[in-house]
Amino acid sequence: MPNVEVSKKDLQKLIGRKLDAKQLEEAIEFAKGEIELTEGDKIVIDEKDTNRPDLLSAEGIAREIRGRIGIEKGIPKYKIKKSDVSVIVDKNVAKIRPYIAAAVVKNVKISEEMLVQMINSQEKICGTFGRRRKEAAIGIYDWNKLKQPMHYRAYDPKAKKFIPLEYQIEMDLEEILLEHPKGKEFKHLLEGFSKYPIFEDLIGTVASMPPIINSQITGKVAMDTKEFLVEVTGYKQEIVNTTLNVIVSAMAERGFAVYSVKIKYPDKTIVTPDFSPKKINVAIEDFKKISGLELSTKQITVLLQKARYDVKINGKKLECKYPSYRPDILHPVDVIEDAIISYGYNKIKPLPLKLATVGEELSEEKLKRAVEEICIGIGLQGILTFTMSSKAKQAAMIGLDEKKEQFVEIANPVSENYVVFRKRIYPELLEFLAKNKHASFPQKIFEAGKVTELKKASETGVSEKNKICIVLSGKGAEFTVIKGVLDAVADNLGEKYSLKENTEPALENGKSSAVDIAGRNGFFGEVKKSVLQKFGLEQQTVVLEIEI
Repeated sequence: MPNVEVSKKDLQKLIGRKLDAKQLEEAIEFAKGEIELTEGDKIVIDEKDTNRPDLLSAEGIAREIRGRIGIEKGIPKYKIKKSDVSVIVDKNVAKIRPYIAAAVVKNVKISEEMLVQMINSQEKICGTFGRRRKEAAIGIYDWNKLKQPMHYRAYDPKAKKFIPLEYQIEMDLEEILLEHPKGKEFKHLLEGFSKYPIFEDLIGTVASMPPIINSQITGKVAMDTKEFLVEVTGYKQEIVNTTLNVIVSAMAERGFAVYSVKIKYPDKTIVTPDFSPKKINVAIEDFKKISGLELSTKQITVLLQKARYDVKINGKKLECKYPSYRPDILHPVDVIEDAIISYGYNKIKPLPLKLATVGEELSEEKLKRAVEEICIGIGLQGILTFTMSSKAKQAAMIGLDEKKEQFVEIANPVSENYVVFRKRIYPELLEFLAKNKHASFPQKIFEAGKVTELKKASETGVSEKNKICIVLSGKGAEFTVIKGVLDAVADNLGEKYSLKENTEPALENGKSSAVDIAGRNGFFGEVKKSVLQKFGLEQQTVVLEIEI
């Protein structure tokens, strides 16, 4: 979880009230944080929610606290002034890094605390919510050094030069990726493209090379900077807009004036930032059922106002408006959680269970346990892998089109290795073998576990199933052997199976098959050498994966 370092004096000033050590500790818990270290004026806060980029700065934490302790209520109101500033987006960035949002910030009064917060929160937001700059990269510039309109377009690697941040010499775009520390760190975000994006002004003065590095001339903010230009680039306009709202609303918290910017795409024009609140409805009955709290609608309204919602009662529903800087509100449960936080978890008293029930193991768990015992009985070693995985491992590495595969995906993952919930288990077992090549072969492993798929008909839109996956690797790992394993599993379960044409692209044609065992689908066969090579495996390998 990200750590946010703040000045105690600066935080109390932003809150608008002096709090003693205990009061401050309790107040920070309202902002989903815990004080990890206090050293003089410095406080290090461990933020527990990476889906709340607005809480990754002193300004955002203070804003949340002001609501929770009753200094303010409802959605914070920020005024956006109109400007004639525009950003012209060239069509040649459409397939590279297509979306941008921007704002101009004036009446800036930079303090040391403010500058530290701005730099640190920028990095924290890009690293967590922005998925290490992939989904959102932020640039902040000295606006007085640029001439509008700004242009966002792509250049050939050798066609543009500028002095990157913290350097003294000009470098072309290719040199920056190869030699500059930030270029080396983030060059993978531009791999495969023949042109690289540049954000520049009317006369060609470079502001930055998104998402890599700012220019030394315009992208270095100093204590005497009076006006900012803030921009965010990425692959989804919604994420880019939210990130901009987080950054500039934090600046507005310090009294800076925010001005709009027109973003002129080839086919449309939008205006950013947009602080218009978002809406969600919550049934009062659902609130009481989920929270367990018997509160009046007025009491619920007060709790939500403390959580920075504007609330209107409409019959049996609460019409809730919430700030544009919050991307984490996806379901009424999220709203109910905010109200409970305002109420205080420590105030909720547990109730004794009044209903006597007899527990019984679910039928699918009985079957899963039976299959595990069969696997152990035929000499297989059980392992356990993560249910979360990467798109590459679950698609491209096994011959599937990553763009066509529909996964249950995490909106804001911390790591690219854990982005989606797995649909197949065998890629995880192939990776397990690759990481244990030092062990003697043949290897005979299995895992019985969950897989997750999208399913519109279900209440949650998601379907979970148990699967058994068996992987044999080494000398003798052939089609007839893995079919023998299937026979053993089916015989021990007392079930029959039928074979169909294989559709799993990772398996060899003519040495694989789809299988239906008592209405449960699966597949088995020899893994293609090309797939094994992608995992770094050389030994012949067979897999069996079926629903249980």
